[in-house]
Amino acid sequence: MTRLLIAIGLLLISALPLQAAVLTLPGELGATAQILTTERDGHQEKSLVVQLNQRRHILSTSDGIINGLGVINHGAAPQLWKKLAQDLATRLQCGGKVYEQQRKQMIAERLGLTSADLTLVGTAADMDNLAVVTRQFGPFTVTALVTGGVKNNALRAGVDEGTNIEPQGSPAGTINIIVLTNARLTDGALARAVVTITEAKTAALEDLKVSSSYTKGAQATGTGTDSVIVVSGTTGPKVTYTGGHSRIGDLIARAVHQAVLEALEKQNGLTL
Repeated sequence: MTRLLIAIGLLLISALPLQAAVLTLPGELGATAQILTTERDGHQEKSLVVQLNQRRHILSTSDGIINGLGVINHGAAPQLWKKLAQDLATRLQCGGKVYEQQRKQMIAERLGLTSADLTLVGTAADMDNLAVVTRQFGPFTVTALVTGGVKNNALRAGVDEGTNIEPQGSPAGTINIIVLTNARLTDGALARAVVTITEAKTAALEDLKVSSSYTKGAQATGTGTDSVIVVSGTTGPKVTYTGGHSRIGDLIARAVHQAVLEALEKQNGLTL
């Protein structure tokens, strides 16, 4: 049944016009990026698609570690997430997850890939508010691509209560972070990068004085639906550690911190 609904959704999506806006990334990353735009039920859908020139180890909070060819940050209006989640949940009890699978499959087919070659994270933030920040030092290049929204879903980890077994509803407030590097990261370095990225994101929220949406006066550490994707490189030095004491960890933190600040200024008007 799940495959049938995905197939039906693909037929509906494929009939819609698709527009693409190309972004510029440093050549040493071996990647291209574009924002693909379609329309569904009167609402625009925009997907940031980063396609890699060869298979890479990718760590995604959606799919774990994969040997993939691309990553996606998919954005749709909150009203569309809510409608699609309700429509699909009525039949399958899995809501927006099927919608995300439909989107990933559609993009995979347009790129001549399979769905397993890609990993996707979702958001209700507008891809027009994407922040792209690159930091370089010596042989290392790091680029962070970030979208963010904190108006309805900011929380303080360890203070605010989580009550769902699985996420419910639309990702109305979400910070999605994609980090690309030319460095050849071990699996351990990929995992450690998530810690560095999270620390940098939380520092940005502290700098902006973002409060929890649930506990009055509590400093937010993130939102309840944040996601991270880290993509290893193939041409740079091998790296086993990406913590803050390492040069590449410092570059990752600085790129993410600045990109989160810029994304939240664009999406929510927040400034230092």
